[in-house]
Amino acid sequence: MKKMFCTLIILMMCAAITNGEYNGECWIVSNGDTVYKLHANGAGDPSAIQDLTSASDVQVNPANGIVWIAVLAANAVFRYDPVAGTFAQSPAIKSPTGISVNAADGTIWVACMDGVRKVSADAKSVLAEVIPPDGPANLEAGRFSVVVNPKDSSCWIADGKGPIARYDADGNKLADAPPMNEPKGGMSVDYQSNVWVADTQSHTLVRLSPEGKQLVKLEIQGPVSPSVNPKDGSVWVASNNNLLLKISATGVPEKTYEVGMAIVAVSYSPAEEAIWIADLLGATFGGEVSKWTVNGQQRFAIPVPAPSKVSIGFWEGN
Repeated sequence: MKKMFCTLIILMMCAAITNGEYNGECWIVSNGDTVYKLHANGAGDPSAIQDLTSASDVQVNPANGIVWIAVLAANAVFRYDPVAGTFAQSPAIKSPTGISVNAADGTIWVACMDGVRKVSADAKSVLAEVIPPDGPANLEAGRFSVVVNPKDSSCWIADGKGPIARYDADGNKLADAPPMNEPKGGMSVDYQSNVWVADTQSHTLVRLSPEGKQLVKLEIQGPVSPSVNPKDGSVWVASNNNLLLKISATGVPEKTYEVGMAIVAVSYSPAEEAIWIADLLGATFGGEVSKWTVNGQQRFAIPVPAPSKVSIGFWEGN
C-alpha cells in the first residue's frame, strides 16, 4: 500500500516545476523518512527529500523559502535551500522534535530532549539555550515545545510536565503562565504574543496573554495542533481526531467541520484563508493531506503516507 501511495506522489511531482520562492507551498513530513512539498493548488513538486531517519518536523521560512527539518536520529536540524539545493547542518541538538521559525531574522527555535535551543539563520551556531526549571530530569523526546512571535522575537516554551513561560530573544524569562497538566498538543502565537496551548490528554485548550494571564480556557475533546490567525487571534484546532474547529480570540466556538479520520496536524494560511490538514488515515486509510476553505469546503485531498506535519508560512513583515 505504501508503494502505491509513493507512486501516486511521484507521478504528481514529475508534472510539477520547482519554484525557489515561497508562494504558499505546503511542506510535509511523511512516514518519518521523507519531506514532500505540495504547491498551493495541490500539485506535487519534484524536490522531495528522502531517506531521512526519524524526521520529526519541517518548517518553512515564508520570507525567503528556506526549509528547516528536524531529524531525531541525527541529533540536529538541517537548513535546506530549495534554490541552491544545498543543506547545512546545525550543531548537535539532542533529539529535536519541533521547530519555530522567526521570519524577521531567519533564526529558529528548536524544541529538543533537554530544553530549547535558538539556532542562527545560517544553521552554524546555537545563539541561546533555555532549560525550563523542571528540566531536564526524566528526559523524554517530545517533552518540550516552542513557538516564536516574529514581531517581537519573543517565544513561548511549554514543558510537557506542566510549566509554560514566555522568553525574550536571548532566552531570558519574561513571564510565567498557569501550568497545565500535560501541554503537549501544540502551541500557536499571534502578533501580540498571545498564545494558544493545547493539552490533548486533559482535553483543554487555553489562550494566554503576553504577561501569562489566562484569557480563555475551553474544554475540547482531544485538542491537537492549534493554528492561529496571527492578525486577529482566532484559532483553528483539530478535535476528537476528525473535527476541525474555529474559535474566536475570546473563546467563542464559531465553526465545526468534519474533515478527517485521524488528524495530527493543522496549518492555517491567512494569505489564502485556507487550512491544510495532515490525516494519518484519510479516505484510503494510508494517509492524506487535504486543503479546506474556511467555509468547510474541501479543495483537494492528496494521498501521502503517514503525514505527521504540515507547514505553511505567512509573514507580512515588521
